[in-house]
Amino acid sequence: MKRNQIITGIIGLLLYSLCASGQGRPIGFWRSHLPYNTARGLVTDGSLIYTVTDLSMFSTEISSLNMTSYSKVEGMADVLMSCIGYDAYTGMVVLAYQNGNIDLFRDNSFYNIPDLKLRPVSGAKTIYHIYTENGYAYLSTSVGVIVIDLERREIRETYTFTQDSRVISPTGFVAMGEYYYVSTTSGIYRTPRNNPNPQLPSSWQLIGQGTSLASIATVRDRIFAAGADSVFVLDSDTLQYVYHADSLVTHIDAGRELLWVSTFREGYARVYGMDATSYGIVDSIPGGYVMQVLELPDGTVWVADLYNGLTKRDAARQQQHVRPWGPRAVGAYGLYADNEEVWVAHGSFNDLYQPQQNPFGFSRYRSLQWVSFDGYDYPPFIDSIFDFVSVVKNPVDGSLWAGSLSTGLFILHPDESYELMYHGAGFLSKPGEPNTIPVNSIAPDDAGNMWVTQHSTLRELAVRTKDGHWYHFSTPFPRSIPHSAAGLLVDDAGQKWFHAANGPAMVIVYNDNGTIENADDDRSRAFGSTENIPGTKVLSMAKDREGAIWVGTDNGIARISCPEQALDGSCMPELPKVQYDQFVGYLFGEEQVNTIAVDGANRKWVGTNNGVWLVSPDGDKIVYRFTAENSPLPANTVTKIAIDGTTGDVYIGTDNGLVSFRSTATDANDEGSKLVAFPNPVPSGYKGTIGIRGLTENADVRITDISGQLIYRTKALGGQAVWNGKDYTGKRPQSGVYLIFATSSDGSQTNTGKMVFME
Repeated sequence: MKRNQIITGIIGLLLYSLCASGQGRPIGFWRSHLPYNTARGLVTDGSLIYTVTDLSMFSTEISSLNMTSYSKVEGMADVLMSCIGYDAYTGMVVLAYQNGNIDLFRDNSFYNIPDLKLRPVSGAKTIYHIYTENGYAYLSTSVGVIVIDLERREIRETYTFTQDSRVISPTGFVAMGEYYYVSTTSGIYRTPRNNPNPQLPSSWQLIGQGTSLASIATVRDRIFAAGADSVFVLDSDTLQYVYHADSLVTHIDAGRELLWVSTFREGYARVYGMDATSYGIVDSIPGGYVMQVLELPDGTVWVADLYNGLTKRDAARQQQHVRPWGPRAVGAYGLYADNEEVWVAHGSFNDLYQPQQNPFGFSRYRSLQWVSFDGYDYPPFIDSIFDFVSVVKNPVDGSLWAGSLSTGLFILHPDESYELMYHGAGFLSKPGEPNTIPVNSIAPDDAGNMWVTQHSTLRELAVRTKDGHWYHFSTPFPRSIPHSAAGLLVDDAGQKWFHAANGPAMVIVYNDNGTIENADDDRSRAFGSTENIPGTKVLSMAKDREGAIWVGTDNGIARISCPEQALDGSCMPELPKVQYDQFVGYLFGEEQVNTIAVDGANRKWVGTNNGVWLVSPDGDKIVYRFTAENSPLPANTVTKIAIDGTTGDVYIGTDNGLVSFRSTATDANDEGSKLVAFPNPVPSGYKGTIGIRGLTENADVRITDISGQLIYRTKALGGQAVWNGKDYTGKRPQSGVYLIFATSSDGSQTNTGKMVFME
């Protein structure tokens, strides 16, 4: 058999194997993990429903309900959506953001128009409504009606409205008959469609002066407008009252024959279908906080709801929620990732570390699907459990431990049974707040004991041993709030480390001397500003792979390199330095370090109020920096980072939601692990990074052609090596099979694998 026939046969066998086993996502791949239950608006092109949420957009096939989600990862320019429009003439979807940014979407591509966002105007740049007609979009904004030529993708003109030298904000735009109508905060303005100069304010006629209107719609040749709690019809150039709600009117929308009136009152919300001729209510749909209603020719009604996402009501009046997989809420104050499973705690707290009665619980991500455990749908939590701020897996039995800043500890076992530890169980309440049981950070030790902190209680440190007994401890160190504790971790010597949650800048180490049941031989020590802890408050801590403790503050980072000697005074915190271009400075000096995570190569991922940074193991070099401006990161304020060492995915929680980034490092594997290269086969024209996973720590990796000639050599980052797909001459290898040889750092073992380059 000829050589090329042999290679073709090998490639075929490899392709069959790879297709059967599936492929991992490439290095450098971003993924958004956003909630889709906060729908703000919707439109249709006849076959798809496009829905915008607070943070993203998704499309839904009307016939099958198949969904596709979009975010900054897929090309959107921004986050925090305002409203949406669709122009049938151009097939263009118009997306408006709360900061005035504008995207046009067609053929799965986005085109950004940032003019309003960048315009130097005082006050907000709110976009309230989008009307489209014959290739033009009319955006009702706080600075006037902005007209966009959709084919030219540019702003054509702006219509402004003033009264007594005061700018009047348009809130909606419609066309009927020979006129354009604009609802404003001071009545309705009208002008002929053939007005040669609609930019001239005097060319618009004011109708219904003095009435503040929030939305406008046309049904059966009638103009309807809505105020705070009322609906009006335009009759003989006069606004006539036709409906009064006993609650807020959030929006009105045109149906086929009905005017849909969305209302909201705390604890009660409903959409009413009003007959456009008799003005009587003939239909209603329950909702949460309805933002927009869309009725299709087939009789289905689709509702964009700020609480429930997208809801479909069919012709038989049966309702179902329609939304992509996503976590329950935006917040990520607690984050745990391991072995392709992620848990997110959605609770929150203010600057004084006080709980906010947040009911959103926590969410789990596994096998590309999200499941939520919250105070709305999960029976153990309904109307009683709030403010989860930490989530950790017990490494011994696989149970999830979730700590609440107000309502104790929740343990979810692998069989879905649970323990809820609120009052009782030896937990203490906050002094003067008997119903507040704080459990704000959790950490396991190597013996299988689970340690927790109870912020501001008299005994801030507690442990449940692996045999089920609870013990509680306190430390004498003064803080602005007595016994405030957060950020718990266990070092390689079994010592417990935590920091003062509310200041001053203080780190405490506690050693139980190996006798948990006997507190008499325990020792503890505090490190503060006089011991090189910078700033006024500690915000985060992490233990690296060499055992060092990294401390993030509101003014940079300190490092304790020999924590096992911390109690005897022979090891003190130090301030690492980093190279910034041609300058050397203290690591993250003057930055607020909210979170620190350590990857498989012992590099540090640091989350600040100015984005995410990856620094070298010693912190002396910057590897990456991601911001909302240069990456799909949805916000620059980063609250939490967790790393899945199995895959190398870095999960980044921000003010505006969670994203993940597939990085270059994974945890090291045991000797004898199977090598996995991805992508494999390497497609023709592929220019991304190739990853080789399943390596021992710092393994020597060599890639050769099938005859043994060396193509590339590198060293693993933790348990993964990366390759740019080029040989030593800078060229892409020819198509064919290539061999991988990975030798452990001590030279004791070599594992092998294969990859294929396609033509």
